[in-house]
Amino acid sequence: MADVQHKDIADPEIHEPKGVSTASAGQVYHASGTGTGTWQKVDSTTLKGVTGDSGSTNKKLVSDGTNGFVFRMDSAYGQMNITNNTNNFALTAAADATLNTTTDYVLFTGTGAPWLAGQLHECTFTTDRITVPVTGIYRFNFSASVKAFPTTTAKVGVLTRINASGAFATRNWIAKSGAAGDEAMIAGNSMLSLTAGDYVSVYVASTATGNLILEDVDAILTLVRQTA
Repeated sequence: MADVQHKDIADPEIHEPKGVSTASAGQVYHASGTGTGTWQKVDSTTLKGVTGDSGSTNKKLVSDGTNGFVFRMDSAYGQMNITNNTNNFALTAAADATLNTTTDYVLFTGTGAPWLAGQLHECTFTTDRITVPVTGIYRFNFSASVKAFPTTTAKVGVLTRINASGAFATRNWIAKSGAAGDEAMIAGNSMLSLTAGDYVSVYVASTATGNLILEDVDAILTLVRQTA
């Protein structure tokens, strides 16, 4: 009888791997590296090979709902801020005294809005905007101290906008002056659905024509969940 190499055995004649008769459902053979191995579930130690072999950083494996996995960004955030600002930002009175009309809002940028980069991870900062790295749901947090209102009875509103001609956030934040020399805080947060490459900026409006001074401002964008 002629010798048959194991590699030449037809598929129907090949036996199952050693130990499979006692392996539990869902277990795989895990080599020890010394010529032995065990049947076990895939664990985090085994997954080190997945991330190492692919060369990916700041990624996590997420189940895709069809018995598979996808890579998703583990974390991303961007911060821009203003510190001890004393420069005026000129505003023209809004047509809508409720400050609920988005066309009354203007980009908060320039001399009266000296934005600087804060903490950045994956997101990027340019002049007056934070740009996101991946498509997903982001949380935007904003706070500002109003050092000077345009007039003694003015309202000031803040809105977030996606890109230069994109959608505004659905919610604005408003502070009102009640007397000369009044100061105030404006703060709020919102959830935004963004596409990779989108950027977020701050827009402001006032019920009166005059100069606004936002002294200290913090704007933070944080990835909650990557969706694509």
